[in-house]
Amino acid sequence: MALTQPNPKPDDPRLADHQTTYQASRGGHYPTEPKPVPGQPKP
Repeated sequence: MALTQPNPKPDDPRLADHQTTYQASRGGHYPTEPKPVPGQPKP
């Protein structure tokens, strides 16, 4: 019998809006860079 819950898939809708910008290895909050949208011109 497993004592831990299985890890959810990265595209699981239950994980939406639960991402944080805290990175302990870097010592604080670092927002991620936005991904480019296909078809949009570069700024």
